[in-house]
Amino acid sequence: MTLFTTSLTATINQTTEASAQAPFIKQLSSGELPLATFRYYLIQDNHYLTAFNRLHQKIAARLPANEAVILSRLGEGEDTARQRMHKEIGLSTQELCETPVAPNAYSYITHMYYQLGRYGTAAATAGLLPCYWLYSELAQRLAVKHSPVPLYQEFFDSYTAADFTASTEQMKAIVNQQAAGVDQSGRQLMTRAFQISCYYEEQFWQMAFDQQGWR
Repeated sequence: MTLFTTSLTATINQTTEASAQAPFIKQLSSGELPLATFRYYLIQDNHYLTAFNRLHQKIAARLPANEAVILSRLGEGEDTARQRMHKEIGLSTQELCETPVAPNAYSYITHMYYQLGRYGTAAATAGLLPCYWLYSELAQRLAVKHSPVPLYQEFFDSYTAADFTASTEQMKAIVNQQAAGVDQSGRQLMTRAFQISCYYEEQFWQMAFDQQGWR
């Protein structure tokens, strides 16, 4: 039987290709990205990851015990690497908390919570997957390049690490387990949740590059 995530491959490949061509990623890789732009990204990424981690816990509370343990642990996976970057760039907890959530990040967060509230666990789980899968695919694609800025290279390296690759595969396995437990209509909702998250992932790069704000 074909795994559900196999049906999502074309979408993630398209999103990876578009992301690789995004000005933010191209300049991050070349070392030309202004530090202020990366700082903005880290702030918005922190807003997103805070909500992302909380959503992991909310979804985990609805899963069987073995899946719940894995999902809860996955939700905490990026904290150490990000905290190191925050310290290196001089980001304080106060600045992280007081800087408003940008429009695209706000919409992405809202979408993920909407999937859980409106469509349930399976769709919400599928909505989480692009954050893992895209970053893993993108980092692997760019692994042959090395940013001359150590902080930027650290960012890429964190997603080529074996533990992140393993986390991505664990998340895909959970999504496949969820897909096996719903009907065709439920799988269509999962696909749509995944596609919408891919859209917001792609837009996140442009949001950061433009340092998007509220008008």
